[in-house]
Amino acid sequence: MKLPHLDWVNQDSPYLRQHLQGFRLLNFAGELEQAFKRYHIGVFLLRMRWALLVAMLLILLFAVLDAISLPPTIRSKVLALRLGLILPMLSITWLATYRRELRPYLQLIGGVAALFTGLGVVGIIWIARRHAFALPYEGIILVTVFFYFLTGLRFTTAALCGWLTFLAYLAIEVISGLPGQVLLYNAFFLGSANVIGSVGCYFLEYATRQNFLAQGLLQDMAEKDFLTGLLNRRAFSERAQRSWRQALREQHGLGVVMMDVDFFKRYNDHYGHAAGDEALRKIAQVLGVHARRPLDIVARYGGEEFVGLWYNLSEEHMQGILERLRSDIIALQLPHVQSDAAAVVSISIGLAYLVPQAHQRLEDALRLADVALYLAKEQGRNRVVCKRPGNQES
Repeated sequence: MKLPHLDWVNQDSPYLRQHLQGFRLLNFAGELEQAFKRYHIGVFLLRMRWALLVAMLLILLFAVLDAISLPPTIRSKVLALRLGLILPMLSITWLATYRRELRPYLQLIGGVAALFTGLGVVGIIWIARRHAFALPYEGIILVTVFFYFLTGLRFTTAALCGWLTFLAYLAIEVISGLPGQVLLYNAFFLGSANVIGSVGCYFLEYATRQNFLAQGLLQDMAEKDFLTGLLNRRAFSERAQRSWRQALREQHGLGVVMMDVDFFKRYNDHYGHAAGDEALRKIAQVLGVHARRPLDIVARYGGEEFVGLWYNLSEEHMQGILERLRSDIIALQLPHVQSDAAAVVSISIGLAYLVPQAHQRLEDALRLADVALYLAKEQGRNRVVCKRPGNQES
């Protein structure tokens, strides 16, 4: 996926920061790595299921071939490895892909299954060598291709499985006394397969990470306000609706907040729009600091107006947060000589506090918060006014 034009992306985007820093070691910073792992599982889950089904079918076909062609002295041992070790491991991994609670561990589960598959094939070759049966070693190359390109394993896991299988194969061939020239050629071809697999798997994961960042940047562009980095109005509406429905189900309190920078038009006229934009960015940073819980939401509603939702807090706690927010904006000490509310940039805040009821909607709470904001302005601005349904004011 092509990256969007970077000048259009909010400069505080974690996706943009990661893109600019690079990821040659196939690792993202902080929570972004965990988000990528979830994304990777979603992208490769179907591929992993089909690859495992194909692998199980091939194991069964090889088992039929073994039953037909292998001498009795080794047939039962080889079939025991194919049907008693490799096939169950692949089957367990395939079943695990359908268990949602196991998805965070699929790389580990898939890696263990892949390694056991590789070592199982090495064991089959070892049995054949001990009984002087000329079993082709090329099955190891097939398993190597399976590791790197079909299972959905990330680079580190796939490379670990591939190279451990390679070392195990070399060990059994040395112990079994394979002629040096044959061993050299076998090792060269199997090593080359691992090199090709490692390089290919690296670039596959690198491209997947690029796609993840591109999707994140596009999502940021769709959801974030370019100037402040906060959510935009549409994204706020979508997330707030989800929080509203959850609060309605669980009967938790909500604080719905409308905020307006005091006399901001005067600020722009006096200091210029560049200064006004910088002031909005600093105010947005303060808002973000006070809305860090997973279900807390703040957004730019338009112009100098902001909107927020805080989930499952008491009314007193809500008012305390908003008072600290108001004080922190004063503490920015952005001079505003044209303001009638304070000598510095300040903000008026209207809070609607309620426990959602079936007959109410989010729009009702927003209108109530807007009424509280109007009252805060009417009473002199630079203050917090709270209203509950039923005209209770504080």
